[in-house]
Amino acid sequence: MLRFKAKNYFFLGFVLALIIIFHYLGWLNFLERGARSIIVPISSKITHWRLSSQDSYDYFSNKEEVVSNYTKCLEKNQNFEVADAKLKNLEQENIELKKQLNFLRSHNFKNVTAEVVGRNTDSVEKMIIISAGETSGIKLNQPVVVGDGILVGTIAKVEKNISMVRLINDNQSKIAATLLNKDGSLGVVEGGYGLSIKMNFIPRNETVLIGDQIITSGMEQTIPRGLLIGEVAIAENEAYQPFQQAVLTASTDLSKLFIVSVLVSN
Repeated sequence: MLRFKAKNYFFLGFVLALIIIFHYLGWLNFLERGARSIIVPISSKITHWRLSSQDSYDYFSNKEEVVSNYTKCLEKNQNFEVADAKLKNLEQENIELKKQLNFLRSHNFKNVTAEVVGRNTDSVEKMIIISAGETSGIKLNQPVVVGDGILVGTIAKVEKNISMVRLINDNQSKIAATLLNKDGSLGVVEGGYGLSIKMNFIPRNETVLIGDQIITSGMEQTIPRGLLIGEVAIAENEAYQPFQQAVLTASTDLSKLFIVSVLVSN
């Protein structure tokens, strides 16, 4: 047994000696290059993994530090969301203001631009409060528009720095209007408790089609002709009624007003 072990040790020593000699002579370069091409990438990945694991371990090793960093992350995220919301709001306001400005310039209207600062929560009255009043030249019955000249209501009450606007779907709203049909039909656009808008008193012998647009007729002293009100959604011409009427769709969403222009002169 001892003799066998001695032979093995002698053989291993002999092989190691040959490897060392061949290395210095350069006879093993091709084998060494091949081994390095395999071992180095594997070693690099193992080292990177160990360093990453160590970094993660160091980062999460302190509970208070984890909570602190998590809180800071939440605050940054909240700040980002607030800034993003403000930016989107400014973009919407900018688009709306450009539309109103283009309309006002093209028609040479004198106007006062105001923000919507409140809304009547009454289920019957449909009113909004705007940030302009007597000091800005606001008066009763002046028309209030948005976008490219879309009528949304008229001034119903004026105070020093604010005003109440009666929307066109309010039950007390009545606007002289014209249908843009072949007959140029005249009528009165009235609100229906915030639930509907109708054009009444349309002569029965005149043609009213779904999709016909309705504009202000200009027959009221304070409201110029041509302001867009809406379009026909349903035409009703009953044989037993002296006039026909049309149910309208407003040209803008009256529940989402945020900037308006009051036409103080035409």
